[in-house]
Amino acid sequence: MILEAAPIGIVAVDATGCIVRVNRNAQHLFGYAETELIGQPLTILIPEESREIHLQQCAEYTRNPHIRPMGSGLNLSARRKNGSVFPAEISLGFIETPQGLLSVAFIIDVTQQREAEQLRETMIHTLVHDLRNPLSTIRTGLQVLETEAEKLDNDQQTVLTIALNNTERMLTFISAILEVNQLESGKITLRRTNFQIQDQIAERLASLTPLAEEKAQTLLNDTVTNLPPVYADAALISRVLENLIGNAIKFTPEQGVIRVSARHDADDPTKLRIDVRDTGPGIPAAIQHHVFDKFVSSGGKTRGHGLGLAFCKLAIEAHEERIAVDQTGPTGTTFSFTLPVALND
Repeated sequence: MILEAAPIGIVAVDATGCIVRVNRNAQHLFGYAETELIGQPLTILIPEESREIHLQQCAEYTRNPHIRPMGSGLNLSARRKNGSVFPAEISLGFIETPQGLLSVAFIIDVTQQREAEQLRETMIHTLVHDLRNPLSTIRTGLQVLETEAEKLDNDQQTVLTIALNNTERMLTFISAILEVNQLESGKITLRRTNFQIQDQIAERLASLTPLAEEKAQTLLNDTVTNLPPVYADAALISRVLENLIGNAIKFTPEQGVIRVSARHDADDPTKLRIDVRDTGPGIPAAIQHHVFDKFVSSGGKTRGHGLGLAFCKLAIEAHEERIAVDQTGPTGTTFSFTLPVALND
């Protein structure tokens, strides 16, 4: 009764890959009657072009059964009886039975979600394009005026500086929207290389030192020596470090301390853990659980566009790694993320 009442499609498969049970929603989803599916190979529900990779995943899953999303990060598809293909979210579970291991697929048709995502993406690109071009023209005009700033009085120069700064801020905001949207849609291809994370940390701290000096803050590099290289997209990770350290500087009061460290992850020796710790006031309780969401900002004088941490989360998760925030004390915040250690050649 529970199986039949489930609001998603459920298909159980035995060790040979044959279907042994389908619920009512699965029958409706694929357009088959139960008698047409029982005893058939699961590949009957898989588009032909996806069957080879599906068989590989099934073999890997059978060797190591566990509860997980299937093909995480891939655009998964399923095939109906009439031959039509639809986008699907598919998660896997397993059941030990006297007759052997049963793999259970939980299937959701995400056609409407994908259509909504495509519409959102189209709207974002249209909006960003319509904004960026005129803003770029405005910036060029202001830069031309700046070359003859000596002809302007003090008040006019002040207005020109404010206009230039705000134009640059808007263009940066537009670029951030595009980057986050590309990461969300999986359209950024990771360019992984082996590099030393301690070198990147040192470079980012050096580049951000002038900002910290304006607030008499101390930047500390507590990275462990002789760390192995990591295997990741160096440009994206550099942006993540810049965002996290820049945020720490922004929200930490004068004479505060920002400490950056890298060391082997205590939970997994194949990972390095990078921490950015500050002595600021901490994250407001109202946004602690939404700190990585888009357009979430703490407000106040140091309010940003609310995309920096969303970018960090998406960039780290694109590497299939994790990022987290820890605020165990009354003050100070620590952002942590992991990166894979580069394998030996």
